[in-house]
Amino acid sequence: MNKPFFLILTLAIPVAIFLFLKIFGTNTYEVPVLFDAGIPGCNNLSNAHIVPEFVYLDEHLGQKNSSELRGFLVFGALNGAQSDECRERLVELVRIQDAFFEVGAPKFILFNSGQSNRHATFARLCNETGLEPENRIIAHMPKDALEDYLKCGIALLDNSGSFDNLVLVDPDRKIRGIYKSNDVAQTDRLILELKILKQKNDQ
Repeated sequence: MNKPFFLILTLAIPVAIFLFLKIFGTNTYEVPVLFDAGIPGCNNLSNAHIVPEFVYLDEHLGQKNSSELRGFLVFGALNGAQSDECRERLVELVRIQDAFFEVGAPKFILFNSGQSNRHATFARLCNETGLEPENRIIAHMPKDALEDYLKCGIALLDNSGSFDNLVLVDPDRKIRGIYKSNDVAQTDRLILELKILKQKNDQ
């Protein structure tokens, strides 16, 4: 076999495989609904858990109702830890935001688990890292109500009581994914799964 023919054959095989998959292949990656029988230890349902509405103070300390929120939502918590730790987590949120620059970023709902007077600090950190005001809500709730909502409303709190998770909620208010906010591989998975869900939602 002469070298030019071998070179052409070597290049043609991957191109042929790509074209075959492009034409005949199907994307079978599914993003399932989580908690299709309720959140363990919170409720026991015959249908999938629906994220309940909540009342909160926004970063300007105005009272709001989550019924106003639409589309895909990413929930997280800002627990008053060292600003460097908080900044690292916000950088990952900015990565998610920027991945959807052309098609519209999800809304980030960030619960302030400390005092409401920390809103200004969290807002400043968001601005410094590039999490745009139109893409974020810094929400404050009374401590007991917040802990219950984080655990039984959106399943953000795990058994260790960690605030490090992100929770992806679809427009039907169903939970579609839980991810570690300080793990690049986990936020990459969130980006991938959100792209798949947005594509299906737009069809």
